Amino acid sequence: MLRRNALLSDRTAKYVSLAIGIIVMALSGSLFSFASLGTDLKARFGFTSSNINLLAAIGDTAMYVGFLIVGPIYDHYGERWTLIAASVLTFLGYGGMYIAYAKAWGGLGFLMVLYCLAGMASTAGYLAALAANMANFSAATSGTVSGVLLAFFGLSATLFSQVKTHLFSGENEPPTATGELKGSRATQNYLLFLTIITTVIYVIAAIFMVKVNKPAVKTLDSGSSSNTTINHDLSEKQATVSVDTASPAQALSRNTTFTPSMFNGREPGLRLEDWNQSSATLDKQPATPESAHHIPGDHILEDTAPPAPAAAPVTTTDPTKATFNPYLTSVDMKPKQLLFESTFWFFVIAQVSQQGFSYINNVDSIIHAILDPMDPSTVTRSVSLTGLHVTLISIGNCLGRLASGIVSDWVIARYRISRSIFFFVSEALILIPLLIMGFSKPVVSLAGLIISSCLIGATYGATGALFASMTRDFFGNKYYGSACGMVMVLNGANPFIANQLYGLFYDRAVKNMPPAPVGSVLEDHMTCVGSSCYDSSFKIASLLQLVCILSAGLLFWAHMKKGKKLMQKMMTTETV
Repeated sequence: MLRRNALLSDRTAKYVSLAIGIIVMALSGSLFSFASLGTDLKARFGFTSSNINLLAAIGDTAMYVGFLIVGPIYDHYGERWTLIAASVLTFLGYGGMYIAYAKAWGGLGFLMVLYCLAGMASTAGYLAALAANMANFSAATSGTVSGVLLAFFGLSATLFSQVKTHLFSGENEPPTATGELKGSRATQNYLLFLTIITTVIYVIAAIFMVKVNKPAVKTLDSGSSSNTTINHDLSEKQATVSVDTASPAQALSRNTTFTPSMFNGREPGLRLEDWNQSSATLDKQPATPESAHHIPGDHILEDTAPPAPAAAPVTTTDPTKATFNPYLTSVDMKPKQLLFESTFWFFVIAQVSQQGFSYINNVDSIIHAILDPMDPSTVTRSVSLTGLHVTLISIGNCLGRLASGIVSDWVIARYRISRSIFFFVSEALILIPLLIMGFSKPVVSLAGLIISSCLIGATYGATGALFASMTRDFFGNKYYGSACGMVMVLNGANPFIANQLYGLFYDRAVKNMPPAPVGSVLEDHMTCVGSSCYDSSFKIASLLQLVCILSAGLLFWAHMKKGKKLMQKMMTTETV
């Protein structure tokens, strides 16, 4: 709105939108603090562990499946209406949960519907902040921008868990009388706080956050012409790029659409090599017959380069001396085109990497399972340790997102390596905490638990940040919201399955436990002790993660192969 009234310059509007996006991201991850209120929900409604895990899974699943709904809304209506939708959904979701908790009314099914709305609101806020800012900045900085934004998304669990611990702890509440509903009133007030703060911030963001308007896109038909000229307005300056070719075969593809972002805000140069670090839109019809490909969809990056004549000599044999960077050249693909891309399918399978979700949502029950039930300090220690591990997960999440974004930008620019290499490494590292949790005997140690929390936080954060920038690298900006939704679609199933498996194994372990000793904390608190409470679910998660690692490796291989082919073509476009 401010941008349209010309109160802000393009540069100022970009950074104001980035600052607002950071705040939105910090609020959009509120669902990650579920562990801090799961115990009270369990007590208030008399839920089992399976019930609580099902409720947590619904919110997590809604965050990912919600992309399929929110993505097209963003693509067609922009960030403003997406944020308005977020404000309405979060008001209904958290506001409804506040009322249900206060009255202990509605049961599990009603809470699932409300938490689903809160999850979709989180997705809407996340996507609006991410997509608008990714479009405002160049492809060369997309890793850093997404890393900064998603670092605060990762920090949201720490933010909200600390708010819950220090402002809504319920420590000074009088004990409930016999027969009264359990669950602290502080949690009720915390749900009201979530309702107000998220709704208000989303409304403010809808007013002030903008995607900087781009100059009009010009589409040229180079058809049979031997001389193609591109004129477009960039920051109120006229610039012309001429590409002379000796024959129509050397012309740019017949229908080529150029966006100013391909120059990243710089004056356009006279060489094709200056088109690196771009988000070029290339709607192509290949000028030459397609050759055989070993991987479906390998033609996408190849065809971004103009076809060279058969006899054209190679001007250099050292790719490191070329300024063109094929891994920062993205193609705006329509959603249906993604279905024919090998990179899309490898990405979808590899992105189902949220095996750590069951750990994040159940770290409190895991801590209770490894503590001595006869120790009178167990309840106090469990509360303290739960807060510590939620904080470790959140900080690791933040640092993982920030580091992977910044480092991948540097590596892709300096060494011309697809940033998907970092995605592959992150997928491999996720396996370590899963193995620790699944195979430590007799129970996982506190040191092993710390390692698991740090690694799950960091790797989950890294894959999240890399997902945002890789989606742009592979599929472009124009249909970014829809592309995010399609890549994330299977992610919604995994948290649901992982959390349900955890709950089922936990409840089975409870049934197989001997009666609680008199005077133990098990009489009035958690009801499962030992590795059997959690290890089986993490063994299954470890097997699933091996599939993700394999797919991530194939994704890196496929994108590197495409980039090398494109580089070879670009090096043959100049004649001696």
